[in-house]
Amino acid sequence: MKSNRDWNNINSLEIFFHGLIMGTVNKLPGISGGLYSIVIGFYDHLMNSIKNINSKTIKNLFLFDFKKLNSSINGKFLFFLSIGMIISYFTTSKILDFFLINYELYIWSIFFGLILGSLYVLIKRTNKTNVKKLLILFVGLCFGLLLSFSEPLMENRALTFVFFCGFISICGITIPGLSGSFILILLGNYELLLVDAVNSFFDLIANIFKNENYPIDSELIKILIVFFLGSVIGLIILSKFLSFILKKYPIHLNHLIIGFVLGTLPIVWPWSKVELGEELLTMFNNFYGLIFILASFIIIILLNNNVDKKNLRSNR
Repeated sequence: MKSNRDWNNINSLEIFFHGLIMGTVNKLPGISGGLYSIVIGFYDHLMNSIKNINSKTIKNLFLFDFKKLNSSINGKFLFFLSIGMIISYFTTSKILDFFLINYELYIWSIFFGLILGSLYVLIKRTNKTNVKKLLILFVGLCFGLLLSFSEPLMENRALTFVFFCGFISICGITIPGLSGSFILILLGNYELLLVDAVNSFFDLIANIFKNENYPIDSELIKILIVFFLGSVIGLIILSKFLSFILKKYPIHLNHLIIGFVLGTLPIVWPWSKVELGEELLTMFNNFYGLIFILASFIIIILLNNNVDKKNLRSNR
């Protein structure tokens, strides 16, 4: 999982671009931004950066001491990655919604191929296996399958539950392979937190800056704030735990992730996403779906090979 690149000195635009992609995939049920960070090679750097956030970090932030912030928590890296994720949350995801409505089979075929490619990368990085590692992989597989076939709960607006949703859904970043959006679907609050609350926030911004007069649901704004707080606290706490696991048991964690991702593949199986009554699947539909799976799989392999080459150059 570890990359030899110095992510503190990477071009800001590249970090921002990775943030855009992570923010986009984190909104998709079944896909994890954490898995993307592993393939690109900055997962451990991200976890260690977040782990270092403490009371001194908050103090330096309020004092606008950006020099200390950058040295203590890799501030430049976190800043541009976060900006990219936030912007994509409100922009690229809208574009993605259009394609999911109009080209559902093809889009999910791309996602499925990307995940298969990520699995290949993870498996390629494993060392010699043994019974213990296979057992860990099996545990991850069982947990992934359990999640894949679970029934969603009903919507719940209780603020304590909303906070819990934020805390647990951030796993999409901290735990590779675990989709935060899919967790929200299972908890019954996906539409409430990622659609209704966000739209209400949009209306509030429009009222302030465009002199519009949209009706504002104050409860939804409160829900969004609590969800955000839960996400931030969950991100900090889980990153500290995972940084410890990553340092002590990196190979075991890798096997657990492989098993888990294998178990969650049914979530993103393209042909389960399209109802026959909604779209008549022709031979050409199926053929193009397979082509998109293969193409996106190859893209991940090429992308990972490019990352490996950069790591080799940084070692020289």
